[in-house]
Amino acid sequence: MKKLLLLPFLLLTAHAADPEGDYGWVNLLENDSLELWQNGSAGSREKHPEAGPQWSIKDGVLKLDKSAEGRGGHIITKEHGYFSFELKFEFIISEGGNSGVKYRVNDESIGLEYQVYDDAGTEKNKVACLYALKGADEDKKKVNAPGTEWNTARILAVGNTLQHWINGELVMEIEVGSDEWKAAFAKSKYKDVKDFAANPGPIHLQDHGSDVMYRNIMLRKVMDTE
Repeated sequence: MKKLLLLPFLLLTAHAADPEGDYGWVNLLENDSLELWQNGSAGSREKHPEAGPQWSIKDGVLKLDKSAEGRGGHIITKEHGYFSFELKFEFIISEGGNSGVKYRVNDESIGLEYQVYDDAGTEKNKVACLYALKGADEDKKKVNAPGTEWNTARILAVGNTLQHWINGELVMEIEVGSDEWKAAFAKSKYKDVKDFAANPGPIHLQDHGSDVMYRNIMLRKVMDTE
């Protein structure tokens, strides 16, 4: 594991990384508010800048309810400067449901994705995978029941190192630019995307037509010292 330095959300002072510490964390759902989020669709954001009413938050739980009236749609953080960071969150995906947490996305929301999914009936792109690029280790992965039980997730993206964790287990790790990466990228749907995942972007919560809940979405920037 590379040595990391933490960057506070607004300050530039760096401190040694402490995976279990509380330095530099930002609660993206603080005070039951979506103040840090906006409409994720660039095409409709000028007319509808805020998250659609199918997204609601109560008692710390952010919910996408597709049966509710009004807009849903993707939502993204107003802050677009996330490249090297640690993100922790909990989720419940509905039975048969599909969602995802995307990062290092471009203006068209194309980028990396931690798959949030009910694995039943699918053989690829299962929960906690790096969507369309690398699967999660099924031998290490333990997933709680969809629709009722919370899962804990963690994304660590530092320089070229990408890690996906679920319920305390590291289940996906890859180095951007490695032979493994190049082979996967060349076969992927992203192979013709210029500068794919090469720049900072917002954190993106996906509306893929399914009910989903998130809570304890905590983020801190980190710095790769190598």
